[in-house]
Amino acid sequence: MKYSAMISIPLTAVTPQGGGVSSPTIPQSTMLLDTPATLATLATLPKSPIKSRQSRQPSTSETPVKTAKSRKSRQGHSLASVLTPPTATAIQLLHSVGVAVEYLTDPAQAEVVLKELLTSSTVLGLDIETAKLDPWQEHPGAGLDPHLSRIRLVQVATADRVVVFDLDRIPLAVLQPLWTHRLVAHNALFELKHLLYAGVNPTRLHCSLLMDRVLSGSRRSLADVVGEYLQWVLDKTLQVSDWATPNLSSDQIAYAALDAVAVFRLYPLLMAGLEGRRQKEAYHLLLKAQRPVAQMELAGCPFDVASHHTLYQQWQQDQAAALLLLQAALGPGVSPTSPKQLAQWLTANLPPERLATWPKSPKGQLKTGAEALALADDLVMVQPLLTHKTVSKLLSSYGAKFIRWISPVTGRIHASFLIANAQSGRFSCNRPNLQQLPRDSTFRQLVKAGPGRQLVVADYSQVELRVAALVAGDAGMLTAYREGQDLHRKTAAAVLGIPPDQVSKAQRQMAKAVNFGLLFGQGAKGLQAYARTSYGVSMTLAEAEAAQRAFFTTYPQLRRWHQTTKRLTEQSQKTVIRGGLVRDFAKEPHGVRYTESLNTPVQGAAAAVLLATLPLLNQALSGLDAQIINLIHDEVVLEVADADVEAAKAVLVETMTAGFAAIFPEAAALGTLRDLVEAHGGLDWAAAKG
Repeated sequence: MKYSAMISIPLTAVTPQGGGVSSPTIPQSTMLLDTPATLATLATLPKSPIKSRQSRQPSTSETPVKTAKSRKSRQGHSLASVLTPPTATAIQLLHSVGVAVEYLTDPAQAEVVLKELLTSSTVLGLDIETAKLDPWQEHPGAGLDPHLSRIRLVQVATADRVVVFDLDRIPLAVLQPLWTHRLVAHNALFELKHLLYAGVNPTRLHCSLLMDRVLSGSRRSLADVVGEYLQWVLDKTLQVSDWATPNLSSDQIAYAALDAVAVFRLYPLLMAGLEGRRQKEAYHLLLKAQRPVAQMELAGCPFDVASHHTLYQQWQQDQAAALLLLQAALGPGVSPTSPKQLAQWLTANLPPERLATWPKSPKGQLKTGAEALALADDLVMVQPLLTHKTVSKLLSSYGAKFIRWISPVTGRIHASFLIANAQSGRFSCNRPNLQQLPRDSTFRQLVKAGPGRQLVVADYSQVELRVAALVAGDAGMLTAYREGQDLHRKTAAAVLGIPPDQVSKAQRQMAKAVNFGLLFGQGAKGLQAYARTSYGVSMTLAEAEAAQRAFFTTYPQLRRWHQTTKRLTEQSQKTVIRGGLVRDFAKEPHGVRYTESLNTPVQGAAAAVLLATLPLLNQALSGLDAQIINLIHDEVVLEVADADVEAAKAVLVETMTAGFAAIFPEAAALGTLRDLVEAHGGLDWAAAKG
């Protein structure tokens, strides 16, 4: 086979990374071959400096960019001592493992080479590099956002060969046969979003990050996973080099190639681990959620910027008014933002008997957080202080900084949803966190559908209590759901010793605190505080103790499940979650905690229900003008054309029910699918919630 250009340099020894001027750039229509040893030659050349522009900006959030937050590798490996030199460059590492790198810029050559790749291996390693579009060179997150960047390179790897396709010179359409082949990438959601936005539909894309998440119990970076399984040390310095430069350096090409090689070699090792532990189904549960999440992130969440500005000004006024009241109550020299000064004021102004019972920090200082202050709402300074704390938090988290997340291209918020990021298997969200937006209706009104559209919202009714009823097999709870009873009303009646039809709204609110507090092992004192801070319900310690006794008398199998789960978790140090994930407490610094041993199987199973729902929902929505725009653990939010609202409601109810039944096949026979899901529509999130 003839190639239009090739670097041909005499073979020299591999040397440690050097410094100095940049390495040579690779001319157009070039192929780098490891025949006889081009890579070894390139390893001796000076390394290219880091440019200022970036394709993937490191994230300051919980899980950065294409990988999870860097964590130390497991004990037992001394990664720094595996390779010589300890921080081998990509060129050196590729040469040491016998992989040839080919860099293609000619479309005709690309077609021929792609056919060879597709026939050489049943699975191919995949990676991409993105470059910021010209208008967004200074935008900090542009390289992560398909709306603000383009795919520059596509890297495809086999056992001994990796090909780097330069899309600045090769049309993406040339690679069309690749997208029906089995592929694997690390954090494949990143690749999937960019490819979908570019009009490409990879149908068999696996994810080594999700595979390792099932096996290790955490989302780990490619460097960490490679360090454990391959004993490689990856140098990620060039991740933030200039991927938009017309002529890429040999260092950049080798760096790009190495990730595709790494995931190719990880795939059989990780798959063998899943098969050995019988966790392939757990992996596929996570994998099937990948496409719906990618499409949701691409669609983005609508947000009313003009109304946000009005609300922002109101928050500023509320903060100023609360500060005036505080200054009058506290006197001069006391800052409402200083816990130390507030504690000193309380010490000077509260009677001794009040001080004796006031919550204190481990160091003995009086607590001044919202939870402690809520127990003392009779003090004149408490309400304005709580208002000041609340509004200050809103201003700092959801004020001017929040608006920066609005896309300059779409006018929407394109957050990142991390599949199974929590230990329980729950989603988390960042850049920004759309799962923890203020619950106040004035803020949720800002999530507003566009013209001719509505939001459709559905959530699972009492999903954690319902899941607990199933995993514990509690007859009283199961009967309540089968017969359509309100479990909160049932609990209130049991605690108060009155008929269910006589339970008031306030008494039902008390029962919500009892149900959700005691479900996960709170004691009476914890219930007392939880009821006050989370539900605004005041209970004496004696009342909390009585509520605890009545609760477990009413639901005795739940109590036995608590005891059994505690014993088994302490023995095994593990919790197996419906859906197949396993939480290994032995890997966690604090080990087993009682409340977490109860929370994990319930919250984890509820998370599995949502994961099972997403592919069903995504498929069912394909015939409607509707798209998922947010997920909040037990709640799904759609944006839908007016004409499709009623159909979308029906689809939501049907698929969310089917997702629940997929994780709990016994639920239908036990009658616990009754009144499981309700869907409502409205012009904004608050209206749709009703």
